[in-house]
Amino acid sequence: MNTEDLWAGEFGDQYTARNRVNWRKRIPFWKDIIDSTGARSVFELGCNAGWNLSAITRVYPDVTVRGEDINRKSIAQASLCLSDPNEVWVSQGLHSSQYDPNYELVFTAGLLIHVEPDSLHEMMSKVVNSSCDYVLAIEYASDYEREIEYRGRKEKLWARPFGKLYQDMGLKLVMEAGAGPGFDDCTAWLLRK
Repeated sequence: MNTEDLWAGEFGDQYTARNRVNWRKRIPFWKDIIDSTGARSVFELGCNAGWNLSAITRVYPDVTVRGEDINRKSIAQASLCLSDPNEVWVSQGLHSSQYDPNYELVFTAGLLIHVEPDSLHEMMSKVVNSSCDYVLAIEYASDYEREIEYRGRKEKLWARPFGKLYQDMGLKLVMEAGAGPGFDDCTAWLLRK
């Protein structure tokens, strides 16, 4: 089973049910990011149940947020978290949604770690092409691509040097730091086009 089908189906449903995030712990992180970028429009690819979007709108209710995920149950939960349920939608895969290069900040949080090596550049290009200014990756870090077994499955999770990979695509690194409370052991890379 390919990774997209895995996350769109029962395995993704179970992930959403199992991972109840206390998004309030993420508020200080998002306050710092929005303050430093001045972003007024934010797009999250792989938004799951909307935890990050909830934290952002709690800090700045006037910031336009939008999310995309391939799992319908995640999107249903995210729709409940946001004031405008039309701001989240389901994508049938990496190729299905159109680029909208009008978002000032486009980010992933624990999405790129699950993208197969053959599809990674395409997904990162989608992130870059959807942003008119900033890109943020909140992912597991490694100095090289390193596969990690995930819940008994191989080829479903990789730690990588995401900041360097984005720099190789022409972006400029603004900040690299531990993401902090509420983000597991993730690193945050903020980059600018």
